Amino acid sequence: MRNRTSVLVLAATATIFAVAGCGGNSNGSATASPPAPQPTASTSPPAQAAPQDAKVVLNKLTEASVGLTGGVVQNEDTDPNDLLGRPNGYTSRASADLPGGNREGEKYGIDRGLVIEVFPTKDDADRRSKFIQESLKSMPILGTEYHYRTDEGRVLVRVSGKVKPSASKKIEQAVSKL
Repeated sequence: MRNRTSVLVLAATATIFAVAGCGGNSNGSATASPPAPQPTASTSPPAQAAPQDAKVVLNKLTEASVGLTGGVVQNEDTDPNDLLGRPNGYTSRASADLPGGNREGEKYGIDRGLVIEVFPTKDDADRRSKFIQESLKSMPILGTEYHYRTDEGRVLVRVSGKVKPSASKKIEQAVSKL
């Protein structure tokens, strides 16, 4: 029985790495963005603002006292998914521990509690969120995640499903105020 469990854990771990590195998206409990204002005949469409940086979002969530600890911004050497700055990847990434997360989990990984991924466009963040949620749904052994959005949908805040729903709700509320 122990060997079977080890094989399942190894298979799930390998799948997690494969899934996380593919750069897809999902849409779990995402916070809806307000519709963009429609341009009138006398005005041109507003220029899209540059996405927020993951460090700024991490700092704001830390200031909101939602239970984050050990927050750190990843760079191209510490990004566990190798998506930072790459085509179809994110422009910045940060991670933090949350109560309920596994503090022994992979450094910078979602299992520790929270990950912030910033994308150039809302569509890029949508693809990533949809990919993750569909992958988790098709392989329940991998667990679950809550997904929240800010900055016109370009920032994806991922919370481990191991975090209690009441704690995740605090993250959702804080993200909605960013």
